[in-house]
Amino acid sequence: MTAGEDLGNWQIFLWALHQLGGASSFVEVEDVFFTCFELAPKRFAWRTRPDLPDYKKCAKALQEAEARRPPLLVKTTDGYGRQLSVEGQIWINANTQRLATLLAVGRVVPEPRKRPQARLLAEIERSELYTAWLVDRSIPTEKWRFAELLRCSPDSEPQLWNKRLQVLRSAAFAAEETQILGFLEKLLEAHPDWFAGETA
Repeated sequence: MTAGEDLGNWQIFLWALHQLGGASSFVEVEDVFFTCFELAPKRFAWRTRPDLPDYKKCAKALQEAEARRPPLLVKTTDGYGRQLSVEGQIWINANTQRLATLLAVGRVVPEPRKRPQARLLAEIERSELYTAWLVDRSIPTEKWRFAELLRCSPDSEPQLWNKRLQVLRSAAFAAEETQILGFLEKLLEAHPDWFAGETA
């Protein structure tokens, strides 16, 4: 992952607010939104109109910034203005060099990489079932033990179990996670009836 891909939209919101004087005074959120769009149009534009800022994307960046703890923002009583809190200013000071480089004028800020499948694979790696399989290559017989791993219930339809498994297999193959792929294929081989009779 590059530094640009690791840059969250909420961070761009904080930097835009800082650029507009948000350390010492309240700034209208719509002004911050427009500055976000100017800094990173690929992040904040409409999908079909790249020349226009998307209000929903901008508002989501604000919401994510406000969700940080300790609070990095303070707001006006009417909710239309934001200012950096002391903690927000400390965060900006700690990240100024990085943000100034990534959000320099003329620099293209890439869209964030969506990595939900990577998170799923990480969950498998941390699971007790997988770590035990690495040791003795055994697949337990209790279906309930795999339900949470596949994000379904033990009594879900086999088609759903198969769909969840195939998503994981595909992600493991794309990421060249051969050990995880082997684990999933052994699961399918050991319990084909759980997966609508499918086999690897």
